[in-house]
Amino acid sequence: MMESLLIAALPYELAAGRQSEADNIVSGAIEDWIKTGLKFGQTSNGERLFDPVEVFNHMKWTGVTGRDGFWSSHFIPTARSFTQQSAGMNGGCLKPLAEKRFSVELRRKFDFQNSSSNRKLRLRLPLPLASHARDIQVKPISPDGAGVSISQSNGRLEFQAIMNEPGSLEVGGALDFTTNGTQQSNNAETLGGEERELYLRPSEGLIRITPRIAELAAAFSDAGNPLEVALKAWNFLLDELSCGMVRYDQVDTQAPGDWVLDNGWYDCQLGSSVFIAICRACGIPARLASGYMLYELAPGYHYWSEIWQDGAGWLPFDLLCWDLSAGGRDTHWRTHFAGVIDYRMVTQCFPLSFTGPMTVRFPAAWHLLNAPIPDGMEIRFTALDGAPIYSDRVVSSRASVDRMSDAI
Repeated sequence: MMESLLIAALPYELAAGRQSEADNIVSGAIEDWIKTGLKFGQTSNGERLFDPVEVFNHMKWTGVTGRDGFWSSHFIPTARSFTQQSAGMNGGCLKPLAEKRFSVELRRKFDFQNSSSNRKLRLRLPLPLASHARDIQVKPISPDGAGVSISQSNGRLEFQAIMNEPGSLEVGGALDFTTNGTQQSNNAETLGGEERELYLRPSEGLIRITPRIAELAAAFSDAGNPLEVALKAWNFLLDELSCGMVRYDQVDTQAPGDWVLDNGWYDCQLGSSVFIAICRACGIPARLASGYMLYELAPGYHYWSEIWQDGAGWLPFDLLCWDLSAGGRDTHWRTHFAGVIDYRMVTQCFPLSFTGPMTVRFPAAWHLLNAPIPDGMEIRFTALDGAPIYSDRVVSSRASVDRMSDAI
């Protein structure tokens, strides 16, 4: 699994059918990282065990410090090729992309191996939000068997079924929609009072304005208009901290931003939450968005942020720029996703639009792993003992990619 995750950063080798070459590149990189301090465990028969968090963060640390070239020669070019392929070439100019039509197949497989028989299930699949897409067409993919009830609402497809015996159950949808990845009606002059207060709340999930975050925000608050203030906070995140993987069991949920400042690492969700907290502390309405990046080879799940600017509406900010800009060092890529993003299937916009709880209950701690599959990505949630919880398989239709390429 560790090698398959890293191979996702080698699209050119894979596209050319050179799987063995990709394997050799990854194996060689891992051996080099071990020489620079990467730790691993071992089984009784000598098999090496790696922590994905440590491997990915070590890869980036050796890249930033110049100790190894895998990050700069494979990971960064891959990320840039994805954004260029999706026509996300307007970074920094605050001009959204033209609307385009997309076709996506999303399947979610749930595991009920330890479930009782004849159990009534209520399962949900995320759909494109009407706030960020239009002309949304949904064709449900129902699990096998009779008695399945399906209902649809904004951002959500719900399946109710009876699980006759323990096993697995897969639901899905074939989705067609038009989007540019951003808010559809994004030209409001002002944000209403109650709504403005909603997006200025000091505490919401991982978004926490602690005294330390408030003190940090005070250093940016005199920058001028909201966009200039946000860009100061943006530059701080790119220059002073690093984007990688996070073990959430180590994060203080009452002060997640403080944990980031102490440890120097954030992932897309935690980094966006810190950025939002800083913006809110400066009086800028901000919110968390999530969904699927519509990249041909890796339409994976992702988080980013949106801030409100009167007269411009909701502007997206995506910390993928840390990798795109080689840790903030390449000025051309620093603001690539500051005020504009590429094409996304937005499925959640907190705190008002999200898929909510399901019959499946998560344990206190779990693993999330992304792995490439033919024409798409698989996002797997597993318990610490390896037992599956559920997995998403997302594939972006080749037809939609071809239409997008023709338009470019």
